[in-house]
Amino acid sequence: MNRSPAILIAVVAACLTTGSDSPAADSFVRPGDGVDSQLPVWGHKAGLQIGLAPTPGPRGLIRVYAPFLGQVFPRVVNYISIEPSVRGQQGRDQSELQISREHPESRGLSFWSTDTIDAPRVADPVGGVLGRQQKTLRVFIHTEPFQNGAQPVIECVFREQAPYEIEFVTHAAEGSAPMTSCVLSATMGNYGQLRDIHLKDGRVATALDLWKGDQLDAFGFFPWRTWSTNQLALDQHGTVSVPISSDAPDPAAVEYDANVARHWRYVGKKAVHYWRANRDANPVVAVNGRRNYWMSNSPVPGGPAFENFEIRVAFKPGNRLWFGVRPDDEP
Repeated sequence: MNRSPAILIAVVAACLTTGSDSPAADSFVRPGDGVDSQLPVWGHKAGLQIGLAPTPGPRGLIRVYAPFLGQVFPRVVNYISIEPSVRGQQGRDQSELQISREHPESRGLSFWSTDTIDAPRVADPVGGVLGRQQKTLRVFIHTEPFQNGAQPVIECVFREQAPYEIEFVTHAAEGSAPMTSCVLSATMGNYGQLRDIHLKDGRVATALDLWKGDQLDAFGFFPWRTWSTNQLALDQHGTVSVPISSDAPDPAAVEYDANVARHWRYVGKKAVHYWRANRDANPVVAVNGRRNYWMSNSPVPGGPAFENFEIRVAFKPGNRLWFGVRPDDEP
């Protein structure tokens, strides 16, 4: 039976906010197991989750949900854009801004899910694959081809012992143009008023200082700032780990200009967002910033904040990156 996206969203919101056990018996939610079978949402029952269209938001972006912060589905804490570069071409394509061959009337590439990397495309979202003793959940996200010929596949892994984290493993689909990089960019730092980036030896760089005297580009962004591997801290896993945080004591309690849209007004507990990568991949961390919220003239309270936040590595099939969002009061 076909059901409208609005009805499905209402059903999955009820499941996610009440902690429904119908019928999930493990640590995860996935289509048909803790959430409605027709809605593409996967992740930790009590932690970080991801979703795809038709959940609310732009097509061509992976949604990131953090219900443990007190953010009720379908409120998104961040988005992940897929941005590949290919050999012999300048620049990189962006999944959010590409014109879709399947939906030529609007921007944003189509994404779909499979249980294995080479499984055929099906209309309904898959449930993903539970690992041994149900300690992991794994799902593959595919994209339609980019204009530059790239066609990455993103393997998403949730581990029971890491409820605030998602592991992303990058692959190339059969027939993809050879990629030199496949950047995964967290695109919505302004929402969390994220201004401080934490580097090696306790150094903190702040958005309020990084762009003094810089001009905005035509789209309202400050230029990229980058830090190389030797400027980044190692964590207990032996991986490079780069957190960004808010300087606001309580981002949900700040005063907004009257013209700031409701969806930009922060809800819930203060959070830290982070990327991790293997040190031997020679990662480079990059941020840009904005003074006003995207596609508006409404100022971010407190001044410029980070918007895109990413960790860049050369493409190799099987590269592993980790993205996390945790409560600010937890280590």
